[in-house]
Amino acid sequence: MSRLPALADVNAAAARLRGIALHTPLQRSVELAEACGAADVRLKREELQPTGAFKMRGAHNRVGILAEGRPETVLVTASSGNHGIAVATAAARHDMRLTVLVGRSVSPAKLERLRALETRRITVELFGNDTDDAEAEARRRDDGGLGVYVAPYSDPDVIAGQATVGVETLADWPEVDTIVVPIGGGGLIGGIGLWAKAVKPGLRLIGVQPAASPPMYAFLETGTTDPMPIAPTLADGVAGNIERTSITFELCKQVVDEVVLVEEDDIADAMRWALDVPHTLLEGSAVLGIAALRAGGVDVEGRNVAVVTTGRNLAPDVLRRILA
Repeated sequence: MSRLPALADVNAAAARLRGIALHTPLQRSVELAEACGAADVRLKREELQPTGAFKMRGAHNRVGILAEGRPETVLVTASSGNHGIAVATAAARHDMRLTVLVGRSVSPAKLERLRALETRRITVELFGNDTDDAEAEARRRDDGGLGVYVAPYSDPDVIAGQATVGVETLADWPEVDTIVVPIGGGGLIGGIGLWAKAVKPGLRLIGVQPAASPPMYAFLETGTTDPMPIAPTLADGVAGNIERTSITFELCKQVVDEVVLVEEDDIADAMRWALDVPHTLLEGSAVLGIAALRAGGVDVEGRNVAVVTTGRNLAPDVLRRILA
C-alpha cells in the first residue's frame, strides 16, 4: 500500500495549485438550510473550476510533481470523464504524453469533452465496459513500464490536491462544523478530512454515495473491500468499485464520521432543485450532498454545513430526461 498523504503534502499542493485551480466560493443557501433544519448551509462550488469539476486539483498536483522531476514521463490514466479531463489539461500544460483509458459506459458528454482535448501527445482510448476495467488496464500498463499511472483517487499527491478544497472551506468559514461530500473512490473526502480534522478535530465529515454504487459505505459498515454489483446511476462520476488496495479505505476509516446512501429519485430531485433554486447546472454526482439533505438522510439540525458540489459536466440527454 502506498503511503498516506501528510499535512505538509497539502500545504505544498496549495502552493503548487495557486494560479491553476480557482479558489471557489461558498454560496449560502437559505432554502437548503430551511429544508434540512441546519443553522446555515453553504455550497462549495467546485463545478466552477475551469475543467468543470474539482478533479483538476489532484490531477494538476500529481502531474506537476512528475513534470518537476521527470518532464519526459509518459502518463496513463483511467477515468469516467472528469479525472481524465483534468489529467489531460495538466499534461497539456507541461507538454507531456498521455493516454486516457475510458470504459465504454462513459457519459457521452464527458467523452466528447475528452475527445476535444486530444492532440498528437494526448490520446483517448476506449477500453472495457466501465471504469473498473479501465483502471485495471491502466495499472497493468504502469506495471509493464508503458506509462506512469495517474490514479483518480489512490495516490497521496492526488489526495493532497483534493484536500485543498478543505483548506479553502475552513479558511473562508471557520465556523463550519459539518462538511458533506460525494464519495466515489474516496480521494476527495479523504483529503478534505485529512486537513479538516487536523484544523478542527470536532468537525463532522459526512460522505454520500448513490445506493446503486455503495462500495465505501459497505467498507465502513462491514469492512469488506470485495467488488460488488454496480447498478446504473445518475451519479455516473462516482460509480464503480474501489481498488481493493486503495489507500482511501484506510484514510476514510480514519476521518469519515458517516456515509449515507441516496436513491435515484432523490438525485434527480436534487438536480432539478439546483436548476430551479440556485439556477446551477450540476451533474448527478455533484448533487449527492444536496440530495442527502433534502431527503432527510442526515441529521444536521442547527449545524453550519458546507456541501461540496463537485462538477457540471452533464450529458444533454440526461438533462432532458431529468427535466421530463
